[in-house]
Amino acid sequence: MYQNNIFLSTEKPILLYLGMKNIFLLLVGSLFVAVSGYTQEMNKVYNDPKLDKEVLIGYCDMDGLTKGDFGVYFKEEYKLYEAEAIVIKKIKSIVSNGHYEILTVFGDWCSDSQYQVPCFYKVLDDIDFPENMTKLIAVDRSKSAQDLDISEYDIQRVPTFIVYYKGQEIGRIIETPQKTLEKDLLDILNSKGL
Repeated sequence: MYQNNIFLSTEKPILLYLGMKNIFLLLVGSLFVAVSGYTQEMNKVYNDPKLDKEVLIGYCDMDGLTKGDFGVYFKEEYKLYEAEAIVIKKIKSIVSNGHYEILTVFGDWCSDSQYQVPCFYKVLDDIDFPENMTKLIAVDRSKSAQDLDISEYDIQRVPTFIVYYKGQEIGRIIETPQKTLEKDLLDILNSKGL
């Protein structure tokens, strides 16, 4: 009565195994294609018609910040910026527990970005902030990142540094700090009540 049961047959489990193996390979292949399709091109440049010159656009990394015209500003300002040690120590003690992310939206054509972005990244290096917890997005004069939709960030001026804690925005530094970059960052972190 139970001889037709697939669990008792010696042939059918092998066919099922081969079927499952093929399904598994198909799923792995599909996942690879899907992931590779979502990878973003880093440090893309395009000719901004409002500026009549090439600008960084979309996702960037440190390589994009340190090359080209922006790289000249970045290296110089980074080297010259000296953050207050006592403020750095306080920030470091707060962010050391993790859960923080920072999004920087900037324009490599913008004089405020040319000064503030290198200084801000010097502060991040001083506090040993993990690079994988930061994201950089370059915009054109229209505050657009072309193919990358950044409307959810409501960027009005650049640079804008957005600080997140456990995925929730807790504050911004927009264009220029009210005090200094490190003091404004500390104020944002303290405003959380930590």
